[in-house]
Amino acid sequence: MKSALLPVLSQWNRWGGASLHSGYPRSIIKKTLPFLNTPEIITLVGLRRCGKTTLLYQIMDVLEKQGILPEAMLHMNFEEPAIALDVKLEILDELYQTYRREIYPQGKAFLFFDEIQNVPGWERWARARNDSEEIKIFITGSSAHLMSRELGTVLTGRHVEFYLSSLSFLEYLHFKNIAIPKKMLKTDPSPLIQNALKQYLTWGGLPEIVLSENVDRKRVLLKQYLDDILFKDVAMRHQIRDIVLLRNMAIHLITHTACLTSINRLAKIFEISLETVANYCHFLQESFLIDFLPYFSLKTAERMRNPQKIHVCDLGFRQVMSFSNSPDYGKLAETLVYQQLQRQYRGDIFYWKGVQEVDFVVRKGNDIHRIIQVAYDVPDNTDTWQREMTALEEAEQRFPHASSTLLVGQLPKMHNKRLLPLWHQLLGINESA
Repeated sequence: MKSALLPVLSQWNRWGGASLHSGYPRSIIKKTLPFLNTPEIITLVGLRRCGKTTLLYQIMDVLEKQGILPEAMLHMNFEEPAIALDVKLEILDELYQTYRREIYPQGKAFLFFDEIQNVPGWERWARARNDSEEIKIFITGSSAHLMSRELGTVLTGRHVEFYLSSLSFLEYLHFKNIAIPKKMLKTDPSPLIQNALKQYLTWGGLPEIVLSENVDRKRVLLKQYLDDILFKDVAMRHQIRDIVLLRNMAIHLITHTACLTSINRLAKIFEISLETVANYCHFLQESFLIDFLPYFSLKTAERMRNPQKIHVCDLGFRQVMSFSNSPDYGKLAETLVYQQLQRQYRGDIFYWKGVQEVDFVVRKGNDIHRIIQVAYDVPDNTDTWQREMTALEEAEQRFPHASSTLLVGQLPKMHNKRLLPLWHQLLGINESA
């Protein structure tokens, strides 16, 4: 007799007739390939709606090309209404046993679990199965809490983590079917790429938003995504009752991207305790909605004393939450560069300030090897030009072994070896190692 759970499984899997669209290939998939047949559990984490499920489908495609049968792959989504209201460890085990009994009784199975953090105790189940059976497990989650606490304690040495962000600018152009010339010099890009960059600065890089041409739909989706993040990934997980306060703080941080802040400053703004502010900021960072860029110092106390810089993890949220009709492209560009640097140097990026502030310094070991300043509009021989160059020169004296770059929206007539167009950096052209 077939289990009543089989139709639930069938709707998520190709062997059950499900149409799983793998979409445009994401560049991060290349990093996962060496681990597809190793014993470690693969964890994919990132902002809600950034494309983690689609990346699972792309991994399934790779496995099928390697000769793995569709029946050898099991996909389960623990936010699906069919099980989300009663999701518990017994349901996970029963779904797996149903699959093994009725679809793929013998042989190595590849298990793909979406939003697995919704199942209490899942990590011990995964460890036990991974240690005792011939399986390979892939999991996704929309919370860094999932990776740091559960996996760090139970699956030490048994998992490999990959962070998936919104689309990079290169991926954005691919999604929009915009061709990139093979030889790009330090000149203005084509009008098509210029317009694409403005749209990317405005609406961000969440896949469904990028593919939508309707502005009203973009707004509705982004607001819904934000509500889902705040409610499902933060309020429910951490049992927060004052959702209005949480939302107001999130909106404040989102709309102040690329600005300095501190726990003390936020506590004064919202008239709440330092502990509440610290907790809310931590929870928002865990959900991948907001990130905080620390000040660079080799001294821990000095890093802690200085304010941190806010960066929203997708600029689309700022677009729909901001009350300003005139976007600050300098701040938007700075956040885009932060996002791009995070993909390359996650955990090794800081800002620095002497007399002037430098937007980014990138650490290599205990030393700084890159200095990056972002100024979208820098007219020749202006106070802005002088200020940005003075900041770079000061940082060069502090970090003499580092390369330095001033990123600009369009190159001014004045030639300077430090200058690089923003789009060059975002596409990885002529980038310093």
